Order: sequence, then C-alpha cells, then structure tokens
Amino acid sequence: MAARSAARFLGRVWFRDLHREGPPLPAGPCLILLNHPNGLLDPLAAAALLDREAGWLAKATLWKIAPLRPFLSLFRAIPVTRPKDGGATAASIHESFRKVHEALAAGGSVAMFPEGISHSGADLAPLKTGAARMAMGSPVPVSIIPAGLVYGDKAAFRHAVLLRTGPPIPWADLAERGQSHETVAELTARIRAALQPLTLHDPDVRCLALAQELGWLLAEAPGSRVDLEALRERVRALVPSLAALSPAVLAELEARVRGIQAWLREKGLRPDQVGHPYPGAEIRRWLPGAAIRLGAAALLWPLALLHWPSYRLVGWAAGHFTDEGDQTATLKLLGGLLLHPLWAGVLSLAAGFAWGPKAALLPVAALLLAGLGLPVLERAGEDLQAIRGFLRRRDPAVPELLEARKQLLAAFPELDRG
Repeated sequence: MAARSAARFLGRVWFRDLHREGPPLPAGPCLILLNHPNGLLDPLAAAALLDREAGWLAKATLWKIAPLRPFLSLFRAIPVTRPKDGGATAASIHESFRKVHEALAAGGSVAMFPEGISHSGADLAPLKTGAARMAMGSPVPVSIIPAGLVYGDKAAFRHAVLLRTGPPIPWADLAERGQSHETVAELTARIRAALQPLTLHDPDVRCLALAQELGWLLAEAPGSRVDLEALRERVRALVPSLAALSPAVLAELEARVRGIQAWLREKGLRPDQVGHPYPGAEIRRWLPGAAIRLGAAALLWPLALLHWPSYRLVGWAAGHFTDEGDQTATLKLLGGLLLHPLWAGVLSLAAGFAWGPKAALLPVAALLLAGLGLPVLERAGEDLQAIRGFLRRRDPAVPELLEARKQLLAAFPELDRG
C-alpha cells in the first residue's frame, strides 16, 4: 500500500492526467508485461494506475544510484544483472528467477519490461525471453498480462499518460508441452503480438509517425488533457490504411500535414480551436470561471516565478546530460525532487539572514502554494489560449483548413469519432 500511495502522489505531481483502460487484473499471481518508452517514469505511471501492488524487475545498475535506493526498496524491486551491463552470471540470473518465483508463489504479482531496455524507437525492441521463461518455470499457475503505456508528451512536465491493459495471454497449450527453446520462442512471440496493439509502437515507422500527426490534428482537447485512448485507437486503425497508399499519395499527405502544423504554430492555435464557433451561451458560461482563475493565477505567478530559476535549471540539466528522449523525463523528475527543495532552502537561508527567522518560512510556503496552485495556473493558461483562439476565429485560412479536415475525415473514417 505504501508503494502505491507513493506512486500515486508522485504520479499526480508529474502528470496532469493519469488514465487507465482495459480489464482489471485477474485474481491470483500475475506477470505484468509492459512496453518501456520512458525510463523510470514507466514503472511510476504503471504503479500509480495498476489496481494492485506488484514487485518490479529492475536493472541492477540502478542500485548504484544512491537517491534511488529508498524507492527501489519501497517498490520491492528485484535486481537483474543484464549481460550488456557486465557481471551477469548463471548464478545472478538464477537468483533473479528465484525471487520472481518466490513472489508469485506467495500469491503476489511481478511487473517487468520484456524489451529489457528503455528506448525511443518507433517499434517495440526485440523482446528478451526472460518473461516467457519466468512464466513457464513458475511454481504456481500465473496469468500473463500485457499492458501498454501511451504518453501525450513523454518528456513534458504535467502532461498525460494512459495505461492500457489487455486480456491474459493464452499459453496453457505451451505449458502442456513443457519448457523448451520452441515453446519459449512461441510464448515470446505471443507476448509481442499482445503488447503491440496496446501501444503506439509499430514496425512501419513512416506510417506510424503520420498516423500520430493526423491523430493529434483531430484531437478534441489540449494535449495535456487529450483522450489518449481515442488517440491510440485512431493511430492503430490508421496505420494499415496509410500503408496501403502509394508513395506519391503518402508524400502528398505528409506535405499537407506539415503545412497545417506550420500554420497552427504561426498562429499559436491548437487543432481543436480551428473552426470552433464560440457561441455566446458558451462564452457566458466560461467567462465567470475564467475571470476567477485568471485573478487567482495573477496572485500565484509571483510565487511560481520565485522558483523559476530551479525549474529552468532542471530543464537545462535534463537537456545537457542526455539527448535520449526516453531519459529526459526521468532526469527532470529526479532533478526536480532534488533541486526544488534545495533552491527553497537557499532562499530560506537568504530570507532568514535578511529579515529574520519568520521570513525563512516564506520561500518554502511559496513552493508549496505554487505546487498546490498548479491546476489553477494550468487552467488559466488554457483560458488565455481560448482567448487567442477567439481572436483568431476569423482568420482567412480557417475555411480552407476546415475543408482539409472534411476531406481527411472522408478519406479516413478512422479519424472520425462522431
């Protein structure tokens, strides 16, 4: 319970929206298998969204990072020494399997990433056979559960994440045949086939990228609050349709999408604002709340600006120490947990020396209030965006873009959710 509470707290701090789809986990021991696109944010998001606590397999090198050790202990992490990290032996691999089987035999569940690496690749990485061998060697019957993680913007603070679970993978026929190279390979292939549709991974990199761009262009809400399940369904449905197009038609479609995106960036608009009618009744309902939020944001902004230097430093450090997209959010999260309290401490010392002990509490209070006020600041930002959209509603390019949207929906019904 402590691990889930910690995951949910940190998840609510980092993510603006955490969403779960799919069937609940079945009773009894489960081996939960996930894709791994976003470093340490993946187990954090999954632990916050799963309906039960699970032990986690983690690379042994994480124990060398001192600040992570309390979290590894809290989440009952099981170390795995990977050959690529050096030091992997038959004994170390056997010990990892033993701990997993021990947890399963006690009625618990274990979560792991069968790709074996976090990465930013468009397709799933080749799956390791460890998950299949752990399941087939389990001392008790175990359900194998695929689960896909989908992020709105995986490197961005206060964005959205979706955990999509699938039904248990059938493998009783393989268990009857016993563990062999062939059955392990077949179960690994079934795991991959079950994982792929739950994610935004696909071997057709070009069509996947275009499908995602089209999905975002027809999103009905800000990116931080978009319906990621609807986006996932659109993308999965679009990829085969796009793959069937000729190279010339595909290139023409890509050019049109780039043109629309360039116009949106130039005007500072979101896709969902193009063509919105802004009826008077809607504006009258929105106006009182917007006025209150913008007024509250005006009071909160000075408190947030007080900690702007540490926020910028965290962003700089994340960009400076890695150029791998799957590690950026991890560095931002860990850096924020370290640098924001440190910066508040520096400001407290300075305020205490300048104005006395009572003043030393102000920077800490400002950090807490700014954190609690984040939802208000975010909604106020959307209010300002709504005003921008209203002012741009009569742009001469809008009818042309609406016609382009109509043509896209006619050509790809998969995009239309009614």
